[in-house]
Amino acid sequence: MYLATLKDKFTSVRILSTTFDDNMSVNNVVGNTGNRKKKIERMAEFAFIKSLNRNGAFISDNKMGVAFFYRSSLKIFSLKEIYYEIRFALSIPFSRVVETLKRQTYLKKHRYQGEHFYFWFFGVEKGGDKAGFELKDYLYQLSADEQLPIVLETSVKRNKVIYERYGFKIYHIWENYSDKDVLWFMIRESK
Repeated sequence: MYLATLKDKFTSVRILSTTFDDNMSVNNVVGNTGNRKKKIERMAEFAFIKSLNRNGAFISDNKMGVAFFYRSSLKIFSLKEIYYEIRFALSIPFSRVVETLKRQTYLKKHRYQGEHFYFWFFGVEKGGDKAGFELKDYLYQLSADEQLPIVLETSVKRNKVIYERYGFKIYHIWENYSDKDVLWFMIRESK
């Protein structure tokens, strides 16, 4: 496992694009019309650049798993990041942009307010062997070393169950998230 550099953008975008194609939260943002693959790739590019700027883009040794995981207190101004965010926003319908901005406002209001690591995206391609465990173990150790909790949100019930198995607890639930889904806010205290 290693900290990504800009040269790892293509690999990271590929992994996230393939693993998040059927993710409910991603689909709420990109919609079902137009070139979905391109929209997801642009979302992944923005997420990669934002995480990279915060020293939080990690790739497994076999280059089949990625984790975007960074300190909540890191506030970075980056024209490149703004460019990728605007580029992504322009690829989705205006109604989705407005909905996404409302969603972000809700997330910020209800997200754990203390210093923490934010676990934004995690993806492992099929056949990735132990890439997920390699990334998880490193990030959990980083949390323990820094004595900071890990915070995330998920709308995927299967993922919620897995996160609970690995020590995460629910601290807030957004019922009727996007009219039909539930979004779980979860935290894992540092051990």
